Amino acid sequence: MRIPSFEVKNQRGIRLAECQSAPRLMVIAGPNGAGKSTLLNAIRANAGYKNVIYVGPHRAMRRQLVQSRHLLAPSISLEALLSSREIPGFEGIRIFDGLRDPWGSDDSPNYLKHALCQIEIDRQQAITARVDRDGSIEVGTLIDPWKPLRNLSNNLLPHLEFVKIDSTNRDQVKVLWKVHGLEALVDLDDLSSGEKSIIQMFYPLVERQVKALVKDIESGHQNEERVPIEEAGSRNPSVERPELCVLIDEPELHLHPNLQVKVLDYLRVLASDALTQVILATHSPTMVEYASFEELYLLRPAELAEANQNQLAQVATNEDRLAFLRGAFGSTSNLTALQPVVIVEGVCERDAQRVLPDRKLYRALHPGFDRVTLIPGGGKSECKALLKTLNEILPQFSSCLSAIALLDRDIGKADATPHLELLPVSMIENFLLDPHSIWETLQSVVEKSGFSSVQDVAVALDSVIAEMEEGEIARRRSGLLGSAHFHPPSGNEIEAAAAKFLGDVRQRYSSAAIAEASQHAIIAVAALRAANRRREEFHGKSALSAFFKSHVHKTGLPKTVFAFETARHARKRRTVSEFFDSFFDRLIQR
Repeated sequence: MRIPSFEVKNQRGIRLAECQSAPRLMVIAGPNGAGKSTLLNAIRANAGYKNVIYVGPHRAMRRQLVQSRHLLAPSISLEALLSSREIPGFEGIRIFDGLRDPWGSDDSPNYLKHALCQIEIDRQQAITARVDRDGSIEVGTLIDPWKPLRNLSNNLLPHLEFVKIDSTNRDQVKVLWKVHGLEALVDLDDLSSGEKSIIQMFYPLVERQVKALVKDIESGHQNEERVPIEEAGSRNPSVERPELCVLIDEPELHLHPNLQVKVLDYLRVLASDALTQVILATHSPTMVEYASFEELYLLRPAELAEANQNQLAQVATNEDRLAFLRGAFGSTSNLTALQPVVIVEGVCERDAQRVLPDRKLYRALHPGFDRVTLIPGGGKSECKALLKTLNEILPQFSSCLSAIALLDRDIGKADATPHLELLPVSMIENFLLDPHSIWETLQSVVEKSGFSSVQDVAVALDSVIAEMEEGEIARRRSGLLGSAHFHPPSGNEIEAAAAKFLGDVRQRYSSAAIAEASQHAIIAVAALRAANRRREEFHGKSALSAFFKSHVHKTGLPKTVFAFETARHARKRRTVSEFFDSFFDRLIQR
């Protein structure tokens, strides 16, 4: 039956999770431990709900030796089996645990091969009975009961074609498929994990159609022609079927992201049938990214919800709002992770190409970054804007969550923006300008590097930094002078405003102003040299890149690997660990 609403209370990690109007397709996301599996299990355990198919998260399929003598036992129904809480015993099938719940291995997939082989026995008996009754079967009138199964694989696994049940060896009956058009036939047991996962999840939904077509063979009815089954899951009016609610825990298991999208589309087709509802729980970034606003729900852990607050919430009430949230968080997964958010400078990984994103460097520098959601926000101004936006959004999902920005200090300017902290060095790469960390990274290629000790690395690093002094003076001079931007006024005074702006620019960047900024920059760089602070305060990204080009590139070690491994060794530095330990202490206190 369709489940119009549900309420789950005090079940394991769930205090309260309710939905007053459950959609036809419901995608429930949330972090590990929030209680998604508990929620699905509690829904199907409700005695008032009938015809609820449950597909659990632990559904590994063992090899099954199918023997003809076991196929004459009572008929197996996968639909009925997946609607039950326990697995009955069956001779010839290896079963280790009779209980079906999210916390143990679910052996129901091990019935699939026997169920298919039983249908082949039924098909053969139906043909025999019809021939015995009518004397013959007219050519071209024999119904193919396997058409729903063929359509299922054609829709989701077009490279896979069901061929036949081979019972020539009575002690080893096989369910044979053709894969990628190759002539060699493959038994069901030898298909890939993803292929078997698709078949075992969705065959129960077309099982009634298959069995009805077998009956039509014996009766001689042409239902297959009268009511063609155009696609797996479409409803054949000649097959009476009750309303079903299908609960699937982690449908993405073993599936390629592209196939996950196809599965979600297929589930939408199922849910468009008035007799079918689908509720699924998922960790798949692909599925939550492709879910619509009507479908996507978030289950919050109990500690992130108020005492009597519903832990289950619809993520957005319209498509525009969902698109806004996805844009702000960078992905739906970043939102549904429900972790504290740390915004860092840099581009997202898909845009980084050969550059190691800052996000990966941070994770390499301290284990605390594995417990937060790191979002690359671009440049400083973009990060500040994103920080403001996220701190307006996050309280809507939990009052315990907030965002903080951890940005480069650059040339030492203070920033009083709330929830913003600056690194103790110019930029994250400065943490990596450490001879010991670089020396440890180079050990696998040290014979090609020309270095024989940490001291050699230190000398080479200082030489690279010394050559950067003129560039560092220019960087600091530019920082002192700042930038100028002209925004034309909306009235008719554009020309006058432009003239005033040009006058201000000439004064701001006059020879005297440039000379004064240059002098200040020269003094600052000299002070850094005297205090031995150039590794911490110079432009770290340029320094690391120059060192790599001069001394590491020839070793064959990729630049991204060099940076990541150096960061991984730099986490052992006392100054690095102390700063980030303190940072995460402050983050927890917020």
